[in-house]
Formats: sequence, C-alpha cells, structure tokens
Amino acid sequence: MDFFERMKSSLKEDYPAFLASMDRPFARSVRLNTRRMDRDRFLAESGLDLERESPFTRDAWIVSGSWGLHPLHVSGAMYLQEPSASAPVDILDVQTGDRVLDLCAAPGSKSTQILREKPSFLVCNELDPKRASVLLSNLERTGAVDFALSRDDACRTARRFPGMFDKVLVDAPCSGEGMIKKHDLALTEWSEANIRTCAARQADILDAAYEALACGGVMVYSTCTYAREENEDQVRAFLERHPDMTQEPIHKPYGRPDFDQAGGLRIFPMDGGEGQFAARLRKAGDPEDRREPSREKTVRLTALEQAFLQDMQVSFPYYYREKTRLYGMNQPFLKGTWKRQGVFIGETVKTRFEPAHAFFMAADCARKAELDDAQLDAFLHGQELAYPMEKGYVQVTWHGQPMGFAKSTGKVLKNKLPKGLRLLAGSHVRLPEAGSVTDGTVTERKENQEA
Repeated sequence: MDFFERMKSSLKEDYPAFLASMDRPFARSVRLNTRRMDRDRFLAESGLDLERESPFTRDAWIVSGSWGLHPLHVSGAMYLQEPSASAPVDILDVQTGDRVLDLCAAPGSKSTQILREKPSFLVCNELDPKRASVLLSNLERTGAVDFALSRDDACRTARRFPGMFDKVLVDAPCSGEGMIKKHDLALTEWSEANIRTCAARQADILDAAYEALACGGVMVYSTCTYAREENEDQVRAFLERHPDMTQEPIHKPYGRPDFDQAGGLRIFPMDGGEGQFAARLRKAGDPEDRREPSREKTVRLTALEQAFLQDMQVSFPYYYREKTRLYGMNQPFLKGTWKRQGVFIGETVKTRFEPAHAFFMAADCARKAELDDAQLDAFLHGQELAYPMEKGYVQVTWHGQPMGFAKSTGKVLKNKLPKGLRLLAGSHVRLPEAGSVTDGTVTERKENQEA
C-alpha cells in the first residue's frame, strides 16, 4: 500500500479530515523560556500575534508568521517549534531534581523544554556533527547551564550510564510521516522499506535506553510518524523483551489516547499539531537503587579567571578546565569525553582571559550595556556602537534580555557577537506590532528552528 492507502485504512471515518489537513500549512508555536522571562511580562511585552494557547504544554501559544528574528527568540526567551512537538516532554513530566537523558536530542527543542523544568542534570546526545552543533547553539542561546552534550551513537551514549537516569526521552529517528504534506518531497521519498529500516534502528535505541533508566524511572518513547510499525508495534515488542517495564496511561487534554486500544497517545494534524506518537513506560524497582555517575573534582581558578568573574560578579559552584578553556556548572562535572559540558566561560590566551559568548547568554552579569531597538539591530549586524561607559567586557542586553557581549573602550562598544550569529545584510530585527511579521532571514537561526 502507498502512504495514503495506509492512512485511510488506519483512520477510517477520520480519513477525510486528515486529507483536508494536508492542504493547510504547518502549524507553528512559540514556547516561553520561563528561566528567562515570566508569563505576564511576555504577554505584555512580546508584541506577538498570539492566536491561542497551545494545548500541548504550558506557556506556549499558536502563532502565524515567521518570528525567527524577534528579539525574544534571538535572546532565548522563547523557542519556535511545531506545537505538538512539545507533547513528549509534557508527557515525560520532568520534576525539579530529576536526572534526565535526551537520547536523540537535535535540534534542541525538547532539551531546552526539559531544562525549563529545572532538572538536576541533563545529558543530551546527537551523533551527526552538524545537528550536534545546532543543538549546542540552541542550548547556548537559551542559557543552558547544567547539561552535558555527547556526540556519539545513541546506543553507546545510553550504555555509558547504566541505571542512572530518573527520566529518559527517546524521540526516535523515524520515517517522518508527520511532516508529509501533499506534493511534499518527503512524500516522494516515502516507502515501507524505510519504515522497516527505521523500526529496526528504533528497537536498538530503546533497548539501550532501557539500560540507562534507573529502577522506578520513566521513559517516554516518541516519534513524528504515523506508522504502527514504529509506534504501537514498536512499544509492544519492547515490552515483550523487557517484562519489568510497564506502559502507563496518558491522561492529557489533547490528542487521541489509546488509539486503536493499543496504548500510547496519537496526535494528527486535525488535532491541532502535526503527526506525533508518544508512549509512557515505567521500569520496576526501587528508585533508591539509582546508580551514581563518576564525577570530576572542581578546579581552582587562576588569577586571570578569578579577576574576570569577580568583575562580572558571577560565580559557579563547580568549575572544569580543558587545557586553557574554563567551564562552569551548578553540579559536579561528569567524567568522560563531551562535546560540551556546562557553560563555556572563556579561554586564557597568553596573558589575557577572553570570555565566551555562551557565558554572557547564561549569566546575569553586573556589567551591562542596555540597547534600544535601533542599537540592537546594529549590534546584531556586527557593528560597533557609540556607548560611553567604563572600559572592559560588558553583557549586551535588550529589555534586560541577554543578546551577547562587547568590549568597551570607554566610548565605543567593540562588537564580540560571533560572526555565525550576525544578521545578513538587508535583514532587520525589531519588536513587531501585533499582527505584523519580522523582516529578513538569517541562515544559522533559520536552520536552528524545530521543523
């Protein structure tokens, strides 16, 4: 059968509504980063044309238009994503203090959503180098602190941490049927053979994720496809292989729980999002048996490092040094090799300390340069700004939100925004009036957004 024949067989009387939904554009939402800004202030100041609240998670709204250059997105105060893509983390129900593993994490929408719930620690993983860089960029933009990013095969990453995580998210690589629209390239590449290939890979990842899950812990398995082989059938086979795992009912005000009496939750385009499947699974045993990871000892700061942090009036409970690079975190650092762990504070170069962009996106610094709209636009284009203030490094802010950093000469702010984050010529950022759309595009930020 082809894709549409399979959907007709699965949906039955709901198939006409599904077919009609294929003509509509992809739904979009903004999710508030409540570690950056509270809900009331966002509603009062964002200027976004918010159509309605998203049913799939708290502090998120359905929007129309393209908002990648809205200042609150640039600052990491909000995240753009397909609305129902936030459902798996909502179902995972991360609690303050949880240790969490996001095993297939790029481009970062779910990792940044998990961090909003203040877990004690997050390990996220992505094998592909380009996607891992996008994931790291989104973590930095949203001010992530207590995380470790692994760039490795998902199965190897999971097996590094046997029995250590309270919550595990497996948002598995899939055939992506939820992203198919009529005449879309994804439709021309669809095949049942690809579904079988994806299902085999998913089974391997699930088995590895099982090993990382602590006794009493919860795993959410999710995909953005409709294929039963990758969804309900996958979960059923996993439970047969692991009899100490049980499937828990999902009670949410969205989607279709227990679709075809098979457990799990389905979301279709006519449900307000795109294609999503999620199942919540719990491991038997006593949570007190959770294993502890090996940790690094914190390092002592050099005089240069200490002077910089004192100037910014910022400190971290734990530090780690990799050659000349300094990192900070609120938890002891994990042993092992990582693409990134904690906040990259900066690097000692000869006799000076050069701070990193990531530090200024994560810290609340004492030295700030607050910009108006016009100055912000110039700053994001990489321009220097006339701005009399005390000499030295400063955090650049807009409405109190971090945008990057600069070095003051006393009269001028020397721009230190990384070149890959600067706006393209002809693009502009502004706080739009309700109902308007931000102009312009910027290559890196566009590809960082969740499909």
